[in-house]
Amino acid sequence: MRRKTRDPIKFDGIELFTAVARERGYELNSPGDLDEFMEALGSSLRASQTNPTLLHGKRVEAMFGIVAGALGRCKLIKQEDGGAVFATTETLVIPDYRIVLDDGKTMLVEVKNFHMKTPKKVFSIPQKTMHGLEEYAEINGLPLKIAVYFSTPNMWFLLSKKAFRREGKHFVIDFQNAMARNEMASLGERLIGTLPELAMELRTSSEEAEVPDETGQVPFIIREIGIYCGGREVLDKAAKDIAFYLVRYGRWPEKDTVPLFEGNKVIGLRAAFAPEEPAEEQGFDFVGSLSQMISSAYRELTIRDGAVASLDVKQHPEFFNPAIPQDFNDDRLPLWQMIIVPNERFGAIPTETGAAISA
Repeated sequence: MRRKTRDPIKFDGIELFTAVARERGYELNSPGDLDEFMEALGSSLRASQTNPTLLHGKRVEAMFGIVAGALGRCKLIKQEDGGAVFATTETLVIPDYRIVLDDGKTMLVEVKNFHMKTPKKVFSIPQKTMHGLEEYAEINGLPLKIAVYFSTPNMWFLLSKKAFRREGKHFVIDFQNAMARNEMASLGERLIGTLPELAMELRTSSEEAEVPDETGQVPFIIREIGIYCGGREVLDKAAKDIAFYLVRYGRWPEKDTVPLFEGNKVIGLRAAFAPEEPAEEQGFDFVGSLSQMISSAYRELTIRDGAVASLDVKQHPEFFNPAIPQDFNDDRLPLWQMIIVPNERFGAIPTETGAAISA
């Protein structure tokens, strides 16, 4: 999936001026009005730089479009809350996205960012906001979904209103119920598992290998990269690309990095990645969900030193697609792919989330 490009300087600038001019009475042929507009715009941008809540919220909103597109089941993703809107009611709340799936089903999605400081903290949305979103969805004859990004565990949840419970003037949901009622599978979400550990070897040639100096440093020219899974080298090109993606963006932390010697010369460097708490009886471990890994890749391009450096990226959604077919099969990179389906009765009776698994 690729972004439909347009010239923002040519079109968005005049549209922004027009929107502000409606409120402030600016005129296009007035130099003073233009100067005042540019000064107000600069002040607004500078104020936004010191508002981390706004910046993180807008970044997550943009990230959802990339995540949904990269998951592979969307035919169209359109920003819904842009442009002029005329309505007979003032209570409408316009959601962030209109999404058309590859099977033709359409939905409206409101995106929210949630920093869960403790596991007991619940996500909440004001009743007034929920009703305004519902009103807009009903006018359009489309289902409404709330996409919530739990930033601490780096997890996306796509939820219907019925997944929430009402508390006072808010609709709320906790992490456990969000997991059980998650509808991200409709966008192509999968949970990916493989054999621990994953390892990457950076190797040079025997002729170019050198002995470390007295400080332990050694010049090193990378001539070959090897990827390993469960102690076996991955040989197929497509499988190696998938394994590299899992190493780079999966949730397994780096276990150790050690030099490889040929005699007294450094011939390579090996970095190993493994789950913090291996599920030894299970025989494999989950590296993460596709949306988690896509979000990690997006974070790499938009966050610097813990602060928001940019809200959006120039790359198309296809750039972030991990290219893992559902029927992927490679004996040197065995994958377990789980599709979590929502359990609409969760919370009413003791039960577990349903799942369809392919290995």
